[in-house]
Formats: sequence, C-alpha cells, structure tokens
Amino acid sequence: MKCKIALNNGKAGGLFTTKGDLNFGADGFSLMYTLDGDRCVLRYSNGEIVQERRGSAPMIMRFKEGEETLCKLGLGASSGSFPLYTDKIEVVTGETAVEVQLNYTCCGENVTLSIKAKC
Repeated sequence: MKCKIALNNGKAGGLFTTKGDLNFGADGFSLMYTLDGDRCVLRYSNGEIVQERRGSAPMIMRFKEGEETLCKLGLGASSGSFPLYTDKIEVVTGETAVEVQLNYTCCGENVTLSIKAKC
C-alpha cells in the first residue's frame, strides 16, 4: 500500500517526511521508502525491528528490546560496527497504518525515534 511516512528523532530539524510502501505479513510488516536518495527498508517481525539503508550511506541496525545488538555502517573494507542497546520498542498497527517508537542507546547517546506510516 502506498503511504506517507514521518520519521522523527525528537531533535530540532529531526523530522523527515517521505512516501513509501507498507506491506503486512503473517508476523509483522515491512516499510519501504527513500530518504536522501537512499533506499530504506524497516522490517518488524517477532518483536524485532531491522532498519536497512542502501545507497550513499549504507547502514543496518537491529533492535531487540532489552538486548545489545549492532549498528553496521558502510560496505566491504570501508565498513564498521558498534553496539546499540534497545531500551523499548512500541509498535501499533492498524489496517492501513503503523506507528513505531524506538528508545535506544548508541555511542553513549539516548535516542528516541518515532516512525509513522499512514496509507
């Protein structure tokens, strides 16, 4: 389903809007969109969120509540990773919308990220 997407990290200038596709599956959903020219996918399944960005700024972040996971940046020899800890994941789904709230700690910084998609 075509939808409007808002990503907000709670900081000044941290609201980004775009358009994309929302697809529901048996155990979750996927949200595909473009941000700053990069293709992005956010997948939710079995209580876990994976956010992937491909293009000029490749990145994969995996979020699992109460667990330390990794944020991987770059590709090949120009890649690296660092730990992130997910404090809380909140997901609300409707027939034509999803809302995701992530609270996590990365590189000593506490981050709250809100993602809303409405078709």
